[in-house]
Amino acid sequence: MSFFWVCFFSYLFEKDSILEKAENVGFFYKNAEISESAECKTDVDTLCIEHNSRKYSVKRRGTFSAETQITDRSVHLTINPDNDYISYFLYIQTEKTVHKVKITKKELHLEENAGNIIRLQITGTGTGGPEILWSRKFKETKLTGFSKNFDNSLNLLRKSFKMKPIAIDPSLKEAALSSLEKVKKEGLKHYSSKEGSVRHTGVHKKILGENLFTANSEAEAWKMLISSPSHLYNLINPQFRHYFYAIEKKKDEISGAIIFSE
Repeated sequence: MSFFWVCFFSYLFEKDSILEKAENVGFFYKNAEISESAECKTDVDTLCIEHNSRKYSVKRRGTFSAETQITDRSVHLTINPDNDYISYFLYIQTEKTVHKVKITKKELHLEENAGNIIRLQITGTGTGGPEILWSRKFKETKLTGFSKNFDNSLNLLRKSFKMKPIAIDPSLKEAALSSLEKVKKEGLKHYSSKEGSVRHTGVHKKILGENLFTANSEAEAWKMLISSPSHLYNLINPQFRHYFYAIEKKKDEISGAIIFSE
């Protein structure tokens, strides 16, 4: 592997850490452009972050914005939509579950006690499928870590949420392999203009879900998935009873696709 690709994948794997640091100081946007910069200026849309002795400029992409007003009893959320996205969903992670709510208005008032909320996340559906646009962590939580293999980790996680186990379904294998090929060719897009989505792979299931990832190890991929409410939602969704997991390992990276069904 060339020096360029080694550097590229190193940056790719650290992107999540850079965005996490940005979130910790109030920059909640995940749809962001990150570039290494010796000199960068912080403004409304841009933040300078130091990571591993290097400086990075983190700049919000698009016009989507969100603001939160928090009291002990509730959270008030105001969003400014971006015309590049046709729909938005809010994921509300608590200690017991993850709620998924379609956003149909610009002002949302969450009556649930703010102390119960671990993280909020907003996704927007664009030409490449759903993208994470915004995320805000309210408090730390410790979820089931990676244990032995993905199947074992997944069922331990579901058990911790009092969900029934999920079983591997070979009938989902072709769909998972197809999604894995898209990850390798086009990145973390759920929809391809050439190949469509998981719905176009010939899988005859009423309910389907998909998680995609790129990481430097299965353990790192697991950590990224359970740290994202929209991905965690699929992992612990009680409607999903079957899944198939496709992964390709290389020296410097792994890519993966998980297909869920009823």
